[in-house]
Amino acid sequence: MYNRLKKIYKDSLVKATIPHDFDHYEWFLSPSDDYLGIEKKALEKKDIRLLEAFLQKVEPEQFTLTPREKWWHEYLFSQTDGHIETPYQAYDTCRFIHFRFTEPFSQKNVWKEAITAFFDEDIELIWESPTSCVVIELSRSYPKSEEFQAFSDIVDITASDFYSTVKLYIGSTVAINEKTKELYNWESKCFSLSMKARKKSNIHTFEQAIPYLVTGQLEKELVSKIKELFGSDLKGEQELIQNVKIYIENNLNVSLTAKKLFMHRNSLQYRIDKFSERTGIDIKNFQGALAAYLAIIILETER
Repeated sequence: MYNRLKKIYKDSLVKATIPHDFDHYEWFLSPSDDYLGIEKKALEKKDIRLLEAFLQKVEPEQFTLTPREKWWHEYLFSQTDGHIETPYQAYDTCRFIHFRFTEPFSQKNVWKEAITAFFDEDIELIWESPTSCVVIELSRSYPKSEEFQAFSDIVDITASDFYSTVKLYIGSTVAINEKTKELYNWESKCFSLSMKARKKSNIHTFEQAIPYLVTGQLEKELVSKIKELFGSDLKGEQELIQNVKIYIENNLNVSLTAKKLFMHRNSLQYRIDKFSERTGIDIKNFQGALAAYLAIIILETER
């Protein structure tokens, strides 16, 4: 799409992560989720009507940015090295909440108003693409034990009120300095990896992603040996492996795991014992559970 339009409009066509300069450009969203801008002087009314037949026209009110949002957008997504003048003090901190939608999302301003209610302090919301954005939270206003429910409510409201599916990654609180951009990019990678590994989960964190980061860096020879030693004992036992994984993820709580699996407590206990007998790993203690969990992740990745 972009290459074909480039042949027609040449230097009058630009591509961007977010539309800008609406006084000089008409902006469109392509089927590949790219924002394409064409200089107004290169367009006639009939051209716009034709483009709207296969591209979604973007209106300027969808991308109204505050001065600080403009700063964050330039800082995070421009090609600069990150050393730009900052409006923040040396002691200021922030946390990134990354969001990914399953399809292009157009109700940006209304959605921002809806999720702002979940934060006591002001937030900056920056769009990287039609399907991804980040909330910059400058201070936490609620205990960590309560935030998962708040974020779960955001996911639910997005589905019920905006008919869109969204997943999110809760970042770490850090100082705003020259390395903050590097952290943002690192968390984005963690988010992508966690979503790939935990497809059914809507809320992701570094704690949940780190086992996949660790196992993804292992040498092939070591992975092959773990697969050989561990996988051979559990060949064809995918349901058993998943049951044990969920048991470990639920803090080795038999009752809670059985409830989530819609299984009788005794049946789950039988499977846990069966797993230990097959592998020789006692997953009722921390070391055994950790070893089994990492091994299961490796087997899943190999499949």
